[in-house]
Amino acid sequence: MQVQETRISRFYYSFRTLTFPRRLQQQPRMFPITCNAIGDIIAVVQLIRNIVIALDETRGAAEESKQFTRVLSALGTVMAEVYDLAKASHNETLRQAVLEEVRLCCIDINSAHKSISDFEKLEESSARFTRNTTRRNLKKIQWHLLRASDAAKYTQRFGESHQRLNSFICLLGHQSTSRLLNERCSSILAALRRHLRLAQDQSRAFRESSEEIKAVTLLALQEAAMPPRAQVMEQALSHPYFASSHARRIGARIRRVANMIYDSLAPNTPAAQRDRFLSLLAPFLVAGAAFVVHNNVDSQWKSTGLWSAICALVVHVLWLQSSTPMNPNFNPGDGIVLIGLLGEDIPVPSQFCSSYEYFHEFLSLFYSKVPGASDFVSFKRYELVEAGSSRLISGTNWASCTRPGLCMEMGLMYIWGVANDISYCPYCDYQYNPHSVLNEVVCASCLGTFRQTSADLALVKWAGVDAPDPTSTRRQGIEWHLALSQTDVQVTTLTTTAQHASPVDFDAAEAFARSCHRVHVINIHYSQDNTPEQMHLVSQLVVDALISTQDTFSRSTLAYELLRSHIQSPYHWHPKSPAYAHSLRAGRFIYDAALSELERSAVIGSAIHGSTAITKPMTVVHQLLARMVSALGAFIDDPSQETIRQWEDVLNAYSDKHLPLKEREDYQELVREHGRIGCSLRTAFGFTERLS
Repeated sequence: MQVQETRISRFYYSFRTLTFPRRLQQQPRMFPITCNAIGDIIAVVQLIRNIVIALDETRGAAEESKQFTRVLSALGTVMAEVYDLAKASHNETLRQAVLEEVRLCCIDINSAHKSISDFEKLEESSARFTRNTTRRNLKKIQWHLLRASDAAKYTQRFGESHQRLNSFICLLGHQSTSRLLNERCSSILAALRRHLRLAQDQSRAFRESSEEIKAVTLLALQEAAMPPRAQVMEQALSHPYFASSHARRIGARIRRVANMIYDSLAPNTPAAQRDRFLSLLAPFLVAGAAFVVHNNVDSQWKSTGLWSAICALVVHVLWLQSSTPMNPNFNPGDGIVLIGLLGEDIPVPSQFCSSYEYFHEFLSLFYSKVPGASDFVSFKRYELVEAGSSRLISGTNWASCTRPGLCMEMGLMYIWGVANDISYCPYCDYQYNPHSVLNEVVCASCLGTFRQTSADLALVKWAGVDAPDPTSTRRQGIEWHLALSQTDVQVTTLTTTAQHASPVDFDAAEAFARSCHRVHVINIHYSQDNTPEQMHLVSQLVVDALISTQDTFSRSTLAYELLRSHIQSPYHWHPKSPAYAHSLRAGRFIYDAALSELERSAVIGSAIHGSTAITKPMTVVHQLLARMVSALGAFIDDPSQETIRQWEDVLNAYSDKHLPLKEREDYQELVREHGRIGCSLRTAFGFTERLS
């Protein structure tokens, strides 16, 4: 009985403390708790915390009391969190639901208070000494049983309230997070709108500036459209020193940077496409620089920057106008890009690339106005190589090698006859050994680099190919050089007859060769192996050329046409050529053999000196021609001052005063050839000029 009373006493003190905490013991009674607004929740939370503190101070409390304390403590914590979220929430429905749940909690707390108040009366009655001890003990047991069930009931109710408040925390937290996200999105959208408005303002200002630049540019173009002004502007802009040195350095730097970018990203891009890209990019660079200057300098410099940009754009437009190609629809990718003899880039349309001959005609026309170049290009003294390799492109492999977009490099063929095992640098005339085993030669004097190759040429074969050309020129009425280019016969492994033609202007040709960036020197070694078989073959070629001209020249004058070709051949040879003297001797052998062929031929009849063509009365031109052939033969047999005088005295016995017009023209042509051949003989053999 004493143990049971002790347990009842512990439980009694626990509930008494729940109703009257130590800090509230001065109040004799506890008034009912109400909650009508969100702000009242904090008061409920504070009361719950005080109750929990009071219950924690109770020693020896029953297990129901401890469970009640834990649930009540958790309820206070959750209610505090709900208060913070509900206070910031704008959802009135959730706020009312939270208030309703807190009111239920208040009702339960008030109910618990009433139960504890009844238990307080039991404590007071137990404090007095009564006579009926048994009745007092039964009363304690009754209230003990009632208090234990109430504690369990209120623990369950407060636990359910705790769960519902947790659900409200989730809902309020989700709404709070959504609201924060919406506010953040709204602030981001507002910032984006501000940036967009700023960009639109800047774009509008830039368009206005562009319109002003466009208006000024159109005005400048209209002014430049007048013929005198346009001509002056284009001439000034095409001048290589139109831009200042600083501007040229900047342009060169931009070009180098662009080439580095192209080499790293697209190394196979043609140079013409790179230049076109830079020319198209220039207006954007100028406009961008003007825009940056306009927005980053003081107002006093904005006008200067704007007008500078306008002037730069006008100059660029005029430069593009002055460099407009003849064919605006030409695309370099459709044709061939050629690196010319002087290193220039030549875009060749596909219409001129269909065959090797068309391409050659294009090059001949392109270089026709370049001093010294026509002596090389028109006679095909050049070679075509695929850029970046050593693959030669000629007429035999033209169709298989050429393709749209191909880049070819053009090199000069410098054909030089070797005498005394000495050859010369094409750039500075410095002597070097042509028997060097190296194909690439670096001149020890000027450090110029060129390629050299050796080839053998039989003079009899060359003279035999060259001999019919004078006859063809007289028959067709064309120049000797053109006739030689038309008889383009292979005479060595590397060259043809047209490539061995002497330059019209030797000094201009040498000056042009020195300015070429790629030169191939072909050293010709002449051989004089005049076998009977070779002589017969070559003389037969000359006779066949004479016989084919019977429709133009009469049969009685064929022998004189042969003599005429013999005189005309050395007229076109250059006296400084090492093969000049050898060619004279080979030419005489060939024409003598051709005369022998004519003597045995049925074209004229009997022996040539007894035929009607020789014994009949000759004209003055025929007599002069026979004397010139005789004097030339004497000089070839014995080159001396005496024989050169005999050659020069041939004209002394002849005159054209009483000749008919046609014969006088032939006579004057012979006189011109006589003077040219005399000068060439003195130059080639080193004789001084004759004193009058």
